[in-house]
Amino acid sequence: MALAQESEYIPVSPRVLRPDSKGAFDLFLRRGDTFVLFNAAGRMFTNEKREELLGDNAATLYIESADLRDYNDYLKANITEVLDDENIPVDERAKTWANTAKAMGQELFEKKLPGPAFAKRYKRFERLIQSTTNFLQSPKSLKHLSRFIGNGFDDYQHGLGTMVYTVCLMQEYDYDDHKLSACGMGALLHDIGKSGLPKAVLEKNPDDLTDDERSLLELHPMIGARTCANFNLPTIGSNCILFHHERADGTGYPTSAASDEVPLHTKIVSLCNVYDNLTRNRPGKDAVTPFEALKRIMDDDGLVDKDILKKFVKMLSQAEVV
Repeated sequence: MALAQESEYIPVSPRVLRPDSKGAFDLFLRRGDTFVLFNAAGRMFTNEKREELLGDNAATLYIESADLRDYNDYLKANITEVLDDENIPVDERAKTWANTAKAMGQELFEKKLPGPAFAKRYKRFERLIQSTTNFLQSPKSLKHLSRFIGNGFDDYQHGLGTMVYTVCLMQEYDYDDHKLSACGMGALLHDIGKSGLPKAVLEKNPDDLTDDERSLLELHPMIGARTCANFNLPTIGSNCILFHHERADGTGYPTSAASDEVPLHTKIVSLCNVYDNLTRNRPGKDAVTPFEALKRIMDDDGLVDKDILKKFVKMLSQAEVV
């Protein structure tokens, strides 16, 4: 038995633990103020144990906070099975996916510029997207995911939100899995070019930037596309990074391309980037509601093609986000 501060333990659901699997973490049950060992690290978590817990009004299990990294590694290895398990409520699968993706995204962005470990983590996240596309086809999935992906203001959190909306909207256009994966990675990494820019410029109110600072900031799509070229991101994904600040009226950057010169998938990333930015709290800027975000996007006539925006609004409506 262990008597400890509640903050030293993290609740986990027995539903997401795979039957007849092993984890490198202890599992505890709570009995009053006491945490009782239920399954030791390295021991088989049998289907019988799982069914026992699920029959006990789905009793909550706990892990020690020191084991969180090992628990996240376990989820990364089993996320496909979790997402495909129809016996797990959609909101629980969505929460599990969001937590797993956030942990992986944080690892991907943790260095100032991509280094040797980036390629390995890149491939790992690419596999996550590939295992997620079926789950994202359901409006119910987006409904619950939108609650979990909108928190935090770091680049990886914004990239994750943009990626989810991008993959969901691209599915409305029947893109194949290869393109969904490539553009999902492009959406996730669309701001990675900011990694090498001065923090003072990134944190400054855009309206207060000097001409030189604005010119520097507007280099980030090209820096990002060049960076990811070293990690075999397909051209369709690189375009998502390079053109995500282009506008339908041709006044965007870095190329001021006209609408007919910008690929559809890139326009989708651009729209999802703006929407996620508007609905996300950032230092000095409060998030707006999904309804208000869509209103602002609609009022900005030159931002995006109307037919794309119409599909986006329909998608969010079906998911009961707005």
